[in-house]
Amino acid sequence: MVKRARWKFTTRTPATTRNTPAIHEGVLFANFDSDKLYALDLLKGKELWSLRVGGRVPESISNPMVAQGMLFVVGGGQCHAVDIGTHAIRWSVSCDSEATSSPLVVDDDVYVGTRLGGVVAIDVRTGVERWRVQLRCGGSVQSAVSVTREHVVVGTRQDFVEGHVVALDRATGGERWSVKAGAMGHGGAPVISGSTVYALSGLGKSLRALDLKNGKERWSYKTNGALWGTPAVADGVVCFTGDHKTLHALNEATGKEIWSVALDKPPAATVSPAIAGGVVYMGAGNSVHAWTLRDGTERWRWKAPYRVTTAPLVADGTVYMGCDSAVVALG
Repeated sequence: MVKRARWKFTTRTPATTRNTPAIHEGVLFANFDSDKLYALDLLKGKELWSLRVGGRVPESISNPMVAQGMLFVVGGGQCHAVDIGTHAIRWSVSCDSEATSSPLVVDDDVYVGTRLGGVVAIDVRTGVERWRVQLRCGGSVQSAVSVTREHVVVGTRQDFVEGHVVALDRATGGERWSVKAGAMGHGGAPVISGSTVYALSGLGKSLRALDLKNGKERWSYKTNGALWGTPAVADGVVCFTGDHKTLHALNEATGKEIWSVALDKPPAATVSPAIAGGVVYMGAGNSVHAWTLRDGTERWRWKAPYRVTTAPLVADGTVYMGCDSAVVALG
């Protein structure tokens, strides 16, 4: 099967996008290091409107997320809620000057981590803070959080080696448990599947499976290279990657490797795999790949015009990817 580019969007001034786009009602939202958020026609990739949401540190713009008729994005040290209908910023809440944690909206709350080692819970409609906590373990929160009915789980980093996974009480922000688990940086996040938290550990070179209730390790898988990004979990399989030019697929219950594939080049540090319809999608270097989840057989490979810099977004048979200088739709 050969994929082709349905469209490619580039900004007037060359800029990189490091953040996975979002889709809502025929519109794709993408951020670029030019500190702007773009709304693109999903079918043709044409610009509909744009909004400046960054600041003095343009690469601090986060993944966008759509919920309740608003678009949420962190940029310029603030979490912004953008009205999709009017394109105006409805409210902004300060995080810190170099925040990179992508917002996560669950029910009526949006959760954001801060570079200074905190987590903020904000009312979606009003922008009023429900709670703000400073993590006792120290370090920086650069990745997105994960949320269940009772927990907010976050990864931290002191440097690229040291870090923690911390579980907070969703209602109050109070700490439930904290374990040393290696560093998680920009582009990565702990993933919750059932009663298990999966977390990558930077130069710790391992994927750890932790009990959601108490943080105790269920299993760990050691690699020979630094790991980054967010694990993808589906159908009993956990997929992850790093700078050692390998994509791994493990049994979710046991941590045993099912298959792995060698990559021509290591993926960018903001790249993660995505799973949809029994297929694993990921970019590495200037290539976009699709493998069968069951056994790792490569289904297709597409040569990108630039280095791939984001996790893929798969919707209705189309793969949307961010690159050094473009957003591309593969159909």
